[in-house]
Amino acid sequence: MFSRKMENKTSDRKLRGRSAIEAAHAGMSGQDETRLDATISMLYGVGSDEAAEIHTNYHVERIFLALEKRARENGMKREALAERMQYLDIVGVASHVAKGKLAEAAAVDVLFRGLSTIESRGKAADDRYSNFYG
Repeated sequence: MFSRKMENKTSDRKLRGRSAIEAAHAGMSGQDETRLDATISMLYGVGSDEAAEIHTNYHVERIFLALEKRARENGMKREALAERMQYLDIVGVASHVAKGKLAEAAAVDVLFRGLSTIESRGKAADDRYSNFYG
């Protein structure tokens, strides 16, 4: 009984901000990403251009956090990551994710390969992922 009351209270509250965008993403495929801009527009009461920007920024943040985690797991220090990130087009890649043209996991893979290429000064240029996506 208690859990039903909690579920009702949670569902009755209107989600806002990041949690609203995360809820809208739940169970979505890449093709559905393009439709999410309209949902964001309604949630925030903004035009389609601003909704697309909010959606892209959502993916920028998620991609950045995933890159940071992967870099840390591979022994890259935060300062080195920050220095190398300036050479990556995270916003452009996030825009492709928000438009459903690229999966977020693939975007992280491609960008991490870019970080590795910068780190090794071109040694990873023969990598099949970099050649395919880059």
